[in-house]
Amino acid sequence: MDISNFFRFLHMCVMLFNMCAQNPQTRQACMSDWDVWLIPEIQRAWDIYTEKEKPYQEEKEILEDINN
Repeated sequence: MDISNFFRFLHMCVMLFNMCAQNPQTRQACMSDWDVWLIPEIQRAWDIYTEKEKPYQEEKEILEDINN
């Protein structure tokens, strides 16, 4: 991992913290059910980073199914 990826990861963590610290309701929602919303998105981000999945791949497949 090079330094730019480290800073990108750090920036994402700060953005998540800022989003979760906006008000008490948001903070409570952010601190619960990590297995429902956070862990799957971290896995998806890793899959995109390692090129196992392409961004918007699911949406593209749905649109192709609709158009066919």
